[in-house]
Amino acid sequence: MSSYSRVIHHATSILCSNKGSLALQQLHRKVFQRVEITEDDFWYIVKKCSRFVAVRNRERTDEWGTDCVIVAKTSLRLCKNYTKQDCRDCQELHLCKYFVYGNCRFGKGRKQCKFSHDVRSEHNYTLLRECTLHELHEDDLFLLLLQNDPTLLPEVTHTHIHQQITKEKNTTNTITSSLKPSVGEE
Repeated sequence: MSSYSRVIHHATSILCSNKGSLALQQLHRKVFQRVEITEDDFWYIVKKCSRFVAVRNRERTDEWGTDCVIVAKTSLRLCKNYTKQDCRDCQELHLCKYFVYGNCRFGKGRKQCKFSHDVRSEHNYTLLRECTLHELHEDDLFLLLLQNDPTLLPEVTHTHIHQQITKEKNTTNTITSSLKPSVGEE
């Protein structure tokens, strides 16, 4: 593994174990504990590598490196057709999305899930190696997928929207009624 690959892998692991993002200087300090790399070289890798995106903390900063958060990225996604068992030569992971969420109701001594819970299956492992994600811990990989794959975002249903509106109306009514003067205070 080249030194750049080690830096990228280690930085990705650190980001994933820190909820997917860290300030650049904080990330550099943590990477530097394992791999000696200058701030300039590290910043160069972060800017050039598609695994990372730099997001400015403040709008009015001329210097990019000092005031930004680094977010881990991946183009790897869960296969949408896998649930229909209708894909061949697929370049996406074949995993149960509820397993990735951490709440698949199957398995654990119950009825077996019809979708894979095997991150290291031949198909999945090949894809993980191609993306150099094969050494990530399962939880870190799942966090990376959850923060990058829009299909893993929870669906917003009509019921959910109705519940939110009702909740806001109730809050507004409570605030409004608490602002009304009591009888005898007028």
